[in-house]
Amino acid sequence: MKVEYINFRGKFLPLVPIELKGKEWVTFLAYLDSGASYTVFHSDVLKILDLEMTKGRKEFITVGDGSLMLVYFHRVLVKFSEIKFEAEIGFSKQLGIGFNIIGRKDVFERFVICFDEKNRIVEIK
Repeated sequence: MKVEYINFRGKFLPLVPIELKGKEWVTFLAYLDSGASYTVFHSDVLKILDLEMTKGRKEFITVGDGSLMLVYFHRVLVKFSEIKFEAEIGFSKQLGIGFNIIGRKDVFERFVICFDEKNRIVEIK
């Protein structure tokens, strides 16, 4: 799957579709972040998926500026690049960057992901 970067607030970013399963499959855009250890979505998504935040595994994770962010991890069915699998997805009220994050654990490690910055395309195999 090849996806063109999306212009988000004046910057071209590798925002790609990813589906999460609640009662039904729901598509979200998320930022492919090779520097992120975990996939983290804003806690608002929990309501859409009919999940309770505090029923997940609680963990504080370190973010890019060195601060800690409280995240609750849940096992969720995911469809990414047409492949379905179960992944541990984090949810946080503190995710304040404007988009969800796809990180390495459980997602990146299943694919070959190539960023073509020059042409603003990401290829996922």
